[in-house]
Amino acid sequence: MINRSWAALFAALCLGLSGCIATQRDILDLESHTEELKEQVADLKKTINSLQANQADLSLQMKQLHENLSTFTEAVKESQGEMSKLSSKLDDMSSTVENKVASIGSALTNQQAKAIEEQKKALATQSPTELFNTADARLGVKSYALAAKGFEEYVNKFPNGALIDIAHYKLGQAHYGQKKWEDAGRQFATVLEKYPKSTLTASARLMYAMSLIGLRRNMSEAKQYLESVVMDFPQSPEARKASETLKKLAQNSTKPQNTVQ
Repeated sequence: MINRSWAALFAALCLGLSGCIATQRDILDLESHTEELKEQVADLKKTINSLQANQADLSLQMKQLHENLSTFTEAVKESQGEMSKLSSKLDDMSSTVENKVASIGSALTNQQAKAIEEQKKALATQSPTELFNTADARLGVKSYALAAKGFEEYVNKFPNGALIDIAHYKLGQAHYGQKKWEDAGRQFATVLEKYPKSTLTASARLMYAMSLIGLRRNMSEAKQYLESVVMDFPQSPEARKASETLKKLAQNSTKPQNTVQ
């Protein structure tokens, strides 16, 4: 009976001791958690302080940015004002330049008119040789229209001039240069009909044939004239040109159109 009582007392004592040990462990764990919480609170305070500092810096930067934006806006307004002034000046300059150009154009037109009148007066007083040489110089630089006027004036004023056959021929060249084939052919024909002993007979035959080819008619007549140049003036440059043209005509005879390129 006594042994049982001691056993029960010992069991109760063990339970009490185990409860005390458990409570001490809980206290230690709680203290450990408390320290961790303190550290976390301290870190949180640091984070908050850092955020507050960053917020202050951000506010300062926003203020500076606003000031810079205001300054930029004012600068843009000033630039717009300057651009408006510059645009106005450019408009004024453009108007001035246009007026000057118009004035220069008018002056040039008047000068050209005076020059033409002076040329007409000079032609009216030119000798036959001077008139011929002036027209010939214009033909040399391919000023065909002016050359034609000069030679026309020569043949009309000096039908018995020493250079009349040459003037008709060169008048034909001036028309030919303007692709006035019929007018050109008429002048070359005049040389052949009125001046059969002219030194330009071979050239006149060749150019008469070329004028017919330009007109694209009377091709058989054109060939006859080309053949006559080759036969009567075999060593001449005109004969070589006539021979080349005859070959082209022969080549083109097999094509749909009988033309010389």
